[in-house]
Amino acid sequence: MKEIQDNELNFVARHFRSGIFDWRRAWQRFVSANGRPVRHAFPAWGYALATAFAAIILGVFLFTQQGPRQTVIPVAQTVHTVQLPDGTAATLAPGATLSFRSRGFGSRDRSVRMAGKVFFAVTRNEALPFEITAADGFVRVLGTRFQIDADSTGTAVDVVDGRVLFAAAGKADLRETDGLILTRGMHAELAPGAALPVLADADTANPAAWATHSFLYDNTPLEEVLKELGAHFGCTFTTDARGRRLTGQFDGSDPAVIIALIEEALDIHIDIRPL
Repeated sequence: MKEIQDNELNFVARHFRSGIFDWRRAWQRFVSANGRPVRHAFPAWGYALATAFAAIILGVFLFTQQGPRQTVIPVAQTVHTVQLPDGTAATLAPGATLSFRSRGFGSRDRSVRMAGKVFFAVTRNEALPFEITAADGFVRVLGTRFQIDADSTGTAVDVVDGRVLFAAAGKADLRETDGLILTRGMHAELAPGAALPVLADADTANPAAWATHSFLYDNTPLEEVLKELGAHFGCTFTTDARGRRLTGQFDGSDPAVIIALIEEALDIHIDIRPL
């Protein structure tokens, strides 16, 4: 063994010239001269280095693609608003949850998952739609204000402003014909397991008022107005006026101010009683 090693070293010494030594070529010439089959030799440490390098590259790739970058908004205990990285505001009702991938949100995608009731005021970006998965439902928008209410009984969407695509979740390459296009004031519902949502009447004229504190009425019977305001503010509103209708928008969180404006607009008196 020592004789072979000495011959290898002597061979290198004889053929070495500074700056032009090719160890692969020299090795082949050496093994040919000693009667060994010529093969491309690669030192054991080279294999180990290549394997380690490949493992590092694979690890970096997996971390980049699947690393722990999920942001989860804790279950809401009270109504509160959070701002997402793209500037979108999400107002969560008690019991609602929201999650999204932190890395690349707003630049690579704008996809979130939610449960419960959430009102979105989406920052407009025509190049990158905002997408929400909620129970069996899927919503895609460019920039608008709308509400999603998702639970075990189904998913409902109410649009305050703008244009929303509402469809069943899980379909790749979703087209507008695969769902419903909803615009201002429209309400639609998707039953669990249904293929398409359907248009329906909302329970109240302003289903998102809990988040917007805005009430919009268009020739709405006064009885319906007072019922909705009473449920929202936890009061009972009564009046002797009958058959009246109301058109207008009222903003604010003080019921006394809103009732005063209605009284002035219709020239009536409304009694307020707390529940």
